[in-house]
Amino acid sequence: MGNRRTILHVDLDAFFASCELRRRPELRGLPLVVGGGREAHPGEIRQPGRGVVAAASYEARRFSIRSAMSLADALRRCPELVVLPVDIEHYASASKEVFRIFHQYTPLVEPGSLDEAYLDVTGTELLHGSGSAVARTVQRRLQAELDLPASVGVGTSKTVAKIASDLRKPRGLVVVAPDTEEAFLAPLPVERLPGAGPKTVAKLRLVGVATLGQLASASPHLLREVVGPGAAGLQARARGEDPNLVQPPGIPKSISREETFARDVLELAALQADGRLLSAAVGARLRSAGLTAATVSVKLRFSDFETLSRRTTLPAPIRADLEIAGAAEELLRAGWQPGRPVRLLGVGVEGLRPAEPQLGLFDRADRRQERVDSALDELRRRFGTGAISRGVAALPGLADWNRDHLDDLGPS
Repeated sequence: MGNRRTILHVDLDAFFASCELRRRPELRGLPLVVGGGREAHPGEIRQPGRGVVAAASYEARRFSIRSAMSLADALRRCPELVVLPVDIEHYASASKEVFRIFHQYTPLVEPGSLDEAYLDVTGTELLHGSGSAVARTVQRRLQAELDLPASVGVGTSKTVAKIASDLRKPRGLVVVAPDTEEAFLAPLPVERLPGAGPKTVAKLRLVGVATLGQLASASPHLLREVVGPGAAGLQARARGEDPNLVQPPGIPKSISREETFARDVLELAALQADGRLLSAAVGARLRSAGLTAATVSVKLRFSDFETLSRRTTLPAPIRADLEIAGAAEELLRAGWQPGRPVRLLGVGVEGLRPAEPQLGLFDRADRRQERVDSALDELRRRFGTGAISRGVAALPGLADWNRDHLDDLGPS
């Protein structure tokens, strides 16, 4: 089969925690999590608030502590837990080191996040050896040069490689030979299939589909009834068939900022003020990437965790803070429910495309706003995010961890 691919999925093990252990080796062997921004170290008063676990060491996972768990719950499970604040810029810098190694083996590198990537090494055998040889070399170099453990899966598709990389963590290496994909996948639970979320899995189990082999051989008609129009793609991937190619980074689909409040917010005016901060942070990111946006969205999560999202498509692409904030404020007013406490607020933009060149002396008013914003961006880059802002408090350092730094992970 001439079009057969050789794809690696490299997944750094407990990446944020591993980054912290590189600079705090005395904590090795202790249960450790990274989460929140202000949590105290052991021996000090702990105030986890509403912080969540961003990454847990494997010692912490023995206490059933996992990412996305509340820090309060994690501390209840393990009172001696070491809690370190998130340092996203440090992790992004480490990620660049990781991706520099990836790019020495292939230009076809697709980041999934700061700590994982697909590598298409098809046709590089004469230079670097087989896919399994590249996997072993990359894994060894990450550990030896960067002190970062990783697990690697090798397969003929992105789906198979990703499932394989997750099977023997930490420091696992699983190679799925061509023509063995379906047999490899068959005994695995349906939860292992990327894209099969909890609701889909629950529906499948209700009709007796518990393994990927059962999903692969199920009636297509039954699957359409159970999971809808995506059934055919789900079933194909359960057989190891995935036509999606490894795609190096391009223009992102969206940029967003969100904030989980320390205390629920009831007042519209307070939400609007935070919305302006989030809009300014989104605008700064748009301009730094040289992009404009056609759509603005707002996300509200209430105290009962119900989440409401609204979006609007604008007459012309924008990237000025005031324009983003104006659209977000209208959406916020439409979604706000008086008397209902809000736990989280998010502002995002979609429909991204490269910005047109700036006009000259007779710029439109919106372009003049962009130029003011760009000047403020430069001042913040030089003197910090709190240096100056337009009619709002200091911009929040809210990082969209799985997107914001990905466009910096291309070949250097």
